[in-house]
Amino acid sequence: MGATTQTGSYRPSASLILAAKEDSIKEYDYRLLLIKRTEGTSYALNHCVFPGGVFDPKEDESPEWITYFKSFGVTDEQLKRLSHNQESPRPEFLSDGEHFSRDIALRLTALRESFEEVGILICTNQADFKEWDSKTSHPRTLLLEPSERSEWQHRVHNNASQFLALCRHLNVIPNLWSLQEWSIWRTAATANRKYDTVYYVTAVDKQAKDVSLLLEPHEVASAHWMSPAEAWSSSHAGTIWLPFMLLYDIARLMNLHSWQDFLDFSRQRSSRGGTMVQPVYYRCDDCMFGVLPGDELYPKEPGACRETIILSGSVNELHRKAKRYNRYIVYDFHQVVLASNIPPCDGHLPLQPLVNTKLAKL
Repeated sequence: MGATTQTGSYRPSASLILAAKEDSIKEYDYRLLLIKRTEGTSYALNHCVFPGGVFDPKEDESPEWITYFKSFGVTDEQLKRLSHNQESPRPEFLSDGEHFSRDIALRLTALRESFEEVGILICTNQADFKEWDSKTSHPRTLLLEPSERSEWQHRVHNNASQFLALCRHLNVIPNLWSLQEWSIWRTAATANRKYDTVYYVTAVDKQAKDVSLLLEPHEVASAHWMSPAEAWSSSHAGTIWLPFMLLYDIARLMNLHSWQDFLDFSRQRSSRGGTMVQPVYYRCDDCMFGVLPGDELYPKEPGACRETIILSGSVNELHRKAKRYNRYIVYDFHQVVLASNIPPCDGHLPLQPLVNTKLAKL
């Protein structure tokens, strides 16, 4: 089972996993964009994440967006394609919405934050949108570098309403249809800062080296294009630090070796929506570990676990008894072991076999 969907003090947010092409004979022919947080916004040394941020209910859900979409020729049917009617209960923060579906609003959050943080404007123009027949993939994506980009980035950073103003100024709309839902995570109930985050993926038909970035200096210290395997190894080497939930998603992405596979799988899987996943933390004699849905130690009410659960014995002793597990074992920030022997839900990928540990061998 996934996490309960009561929102409470959890803040809705959205992040974007952006893939661009890479001319290479190596294992992967694409790279993912990761940003390193500045000291003022980071909570760990070399803290890296995908671009994204917190939902703004006033601006990301403004009825003016619908008015603008309609003036652009967007139909109700085309907007409905952005919502999911999944078999499992839809997380509350994604099924809400005052003026339109939160599925739409959180896509706007992800795209607005991507422009704020790295200056990437993922959009489509009127000509390309009219050519789209709504039966295949999505309208052609443009990566725009507006004139006075630095000024517009500053405006949007200080006032989220300026994202709509920017789109009007350029006569484009955010390409919501190019975003595919990948995963939904709720931070553990033990955390001080609590978020419900939906991760979207998108693939641009452009070389990573040709994607022009403009880093927002107050939030972003540096940006890095890495293959999934490079991100995994860099985190374990200590060059960067990836939050544990991102490591889990990276381990799934490691199954996709080509840009086209990344694009095709994400499109196919996204239609099934996603189950919200909330880790629950345990501490034993020699380490901490987070358990996820499907694990035999996963509680019925993960949101009620506001303190780390203490178990006696070593992690090896505990794992020798484990029969059904889905967890990550944290020895320190960079020594993290993933282990799962349960089938993934929502048509998702399993952890890449090379990084999926069998607990009996620990």
